[in-house]
Amino acid sequence: MATAQEWRERGNAFHTRKEHARAVECYTSAIALDPSSAALRTNRAAAHHASRDFAAALDDARASVALDPSWAKGHYRAGAALAAMERHDEAALAFRAGLTLDPSNQMLAQGLAAAEKAIADTPVDATDCKARGNEAYAEGGYEEAVGWYTKGIAMMSKPTNGICIYSNDKVESLATLYVNRAECHRQLVDMRRVVEDCESALQLAPRNFKAHLRRALAMEYLEKYDEAAAGFKAAMAIDPSGTVASEGLRRVAAYKEVDG
Repeated sequence: MATAQEWRERGNAFHTRKEHARAVECYTSAIALDPSSAALRTNRAAAHHASRDFAAALDDARASVALDPSWAKGHYRAGAALAAMERHDEAALAFRAGLTLDPSNQMLAQGLAAAEKAIADTPVDATDCKARGNEAYAEGGYEEAVGWYTKGIAMMSKPTNGICIYSNDKVESLATLYVNRAECHRQLVDMRRVVEDCESALQLAPRNFKAHLRRALAMEYLEKYDEAAAGFKAAMAIDPSGTVASEGLRRVAAYKEVDG
């Protein structure tokens, strides 16, 4: 009958060959024979992590720390699993705990640095997403801006009990995120997405000037002149001083005369 060490060595071999499920089986057999080993728990945590079963990896990492609080690798494995689950605040705590035990451990230091960067890069709320998107847009990073606006929309669109309920100010804020994303799509010449985002904005805020205007510009590009004209007129009805809308309406009329 194989010993715990022999099962561990078999698990290590499977893990090296990236046969992680079989590695887990071997480590499980080893743990059954030596349940007090913190090292075996971190071995299995590594195999679970490689299989992308981060919850199981975290369970094993925490079990290893419970068995031996001074086991720095257990803290590292917990931090790695938490980071993979995007629980960056908790990951940073785990990495710091490990570094307290082993200050020179480069893997722990790198894990902590990555977690701290992820925390800094994580938006606080939709307003933060909008600000980051605006900054990226101003620097010409339209695809990055799309990503920030999309995150903001997702943060504002989380339902409560399956229903999204917005106050008036949140309706306007959400419409603005759609309109801003639409402008990024316009800069990237993805006019169908411009139309989609503007229509989403108009469902929330029917008198949103920029939504009407940008939808009309996209329709003009797509040569849907009747819809473009209607959009420019709608924008002008909201703000008669808007020269972009009036000029767009004149262009569309000229196109229609040529086509006619």
